[in-house]
Amino acid sequence: MDLGLKDRVALVCASSQGLGKAIAKSLAQEGASVAICSRNQKCLEETRQTLEAETNAKIISVVADLSLKQDIEKLLETVEANLGSIEILVNNTGNPPAGRLAQLSESDWDRAYQLVLMSAIRLTKGVIPSMIEGGWGRVINIATSAVEQPRGDLLISTTFRAGLAAFSRAIAAELAEHNVLIHTVCPGVIGTGAMLNLAENMAAAGEITVQAAKDRLTFGVPMGRMGEPEEIAALVTCLASDRLNYMTGQTITIDGGKLTVPLKSAYADASRRINFEGKL
Repeated sequence: MDLGLKDRVALVCASSQGLGKAIAKSLAQEGASVAICSRNQKCLEETRQTLEAETNAKIISVVADLSLKQDIEKLLETVEANLGSIEILVNNTGNPPAGRLAQLSESDWDRAYQLVLMSAIRLTKGVIPSMIEGGWGRVINIATSAVEQPRGDLLISTTFRAGLAAFSRAIAAELAEHNVLIHTVCPGVIGTGAMLNLAENMAAAGEITVQAAKDRLTFGVPMGRMGEPEEIAALVTCLASDRLNYMTGQTITIDGGKLTVPLKSAYADASRRINFEGKL
């Protein structure tokens, strides 16, 4: 199936690893020219070389701290100078600090506000004029399933990514007539390197197997497993294509069905299915 992405220009943020890398690869496989960015220059360059070798697409890498306005301005200028006007923007960031209200400092909130919410607003504002002029554009914001099922232990992420979803819906209506489509994708527990490292650390700390730690992380997920980064990437790539032209302003959760199950029922079912090896 041709998704119509050949020679489109895409910017995928936080894309040296994890979800961002998988999304960049998927878009490149469909023929898009892709800019990737990260704060880690070494990791970013390694990813660029890998993606170019695997996809034969044009890939550029730009070092940027998305919490800094000047870095965002430089990022946009560099991509346009090297690839042309950005037609697909994937707003993605690393995770802000976890914790409950009493555990989080004001500086935690301030930095996360700049990184998670303001980066997406600045980047979106920066690319929209050329998208309108070209009569085609896609902005896809990567949030979290906690947007739909808030978590007190991930309070910063829950708060600002819910704001990101609201921002997406608010601007989608005014941009629809220009064929500029906006969506928010909300992943659940995904088997990125960071998540797998977390499972290993949990196993070591709790003296349990890695599989038992993974079972804890997927507690209440009807499919009984983590999602794969490539599954998120496939959804994003489809949303970025011409195949879903009559769809905008949507918040789409991809979480193995967890939100379809009432929370109380999910816990009851999970307690029957999951072997915690006697350690809670």
